[in-house]
Amino acid sequence: MDSIDPQYTQSAASLASAYLASLLPALEQAYPLVDVAAMVQRAGIKPEELEDPDFLIPFYRAGAFFLELLRETQDEGLGLVLGAAVQPRSYQTLGYAILSSNTLHQAIDRLIRYEQLVGQLGSTTLEIDDKVRLIWHCPFEGPWTRYIREAAITGWVAYATSLLANPVKANAVHFSHGLVGDPSRYEAIYGCPVIFSSSFDGVEFDARFLNEPLRSADPGLSALMESRAKDMLACFHNKLNLANEVREQIAYVLPNGDPALEEVAARLKLSGRALQNRLKSLGITFKDVVDEVREQLAYNYLEKTDTSIIDVAFLLGFSEQSSFSRAFKRWSGVAPIEYRRQKIAL
Repeated sequence: MDSIDPQYTQSAASLASAYLASLLPALEQAYPLVDVAAMVQRAGIKPEELEDPDFLIPFYRAGAFFLELLRETQDEGLGLVLGAAVQPRSYQTLGYAILSSNTLHQAIDRLIRYEQLVGQLGSTTLEIDDKVRLIWHCPFEGPWTRYIREAAITGWVAYATSLLANPVKANAVHFSHGLVGDPSRYEAIYGCPVIFSSSFDGVEFDARFLNEPLRSADPGLSALMESRAKDMLACFHNKLNLANEVREQIAYVLPNGDPALEEVAARLKLSGRALQNRLKSLGITFKDVVDEVREQLAYNYLEKTDTSIIDVAFLLGFSEQSSFSRAFKRWSGVAPIEYRRQKIAL
């Protein structure tokens, strides 16, 4: 499995499986020489997870997939390809709540309130004066975040263009990063000036467009999707994203030794029994999550750092290096030192 930095393995951020599943056909069409399905499998994303519209893929798995896709395609415009493929089913409940909204303003309001149902790779804010600025904030750092920002903003533009009853042209699209690649590729997608090295990432347009009607406005569906989105948001932390939040807390306490169910539950403001039962309802156990976190962090530490094997063992909460070595051989089929040698040789 490809890996990303340990700090992202420890994040509770996630990406909706429906979002990724909706993009795969477009990726296969855009990159016919790339085995997209094999990349999904190598990232540890299971077919049944992609088929579950409510499943939230851990960020490190989604990140591993996108990083390998970037390496294979060498396409500087990958974020544009991803964003252009967005459709209502990409966002599931949020997508249909937006689709059935009365106006652009209502659609944006729903995007801001419910976007974490799709993923926690960023957040949206709206500024209104004589102009409107829809701004996207990415909490992560690194050169690869450029692709996330471009995918998010391209998705906005592609989705809004398909929904508005009357054509709306943005004044400008802004990116905080500099231009990479062919500028005409951006202009063809956005149909407006694109400003790089800006003070924000987002779209700017005239305030009068907020009242533009959506061609797909549906009062009945709108009320239903609003109710559904509220219900999903209410159970987001204690059910939908629970496994990812447990994963984050386990990663935090691992250096202190073998994680205890009660300790992690307390950090999530739950009793041990409540956490155990909620994980059981998701088809997993606390031990499963501990094992997963340890395995992924082990790959990260062995590939990305020069931390000694014994220190990696302690960072993962093992009391002895031998215990870690046995566990790692169970996960990978080789000893930790051999795995590190193999990676260095590549």
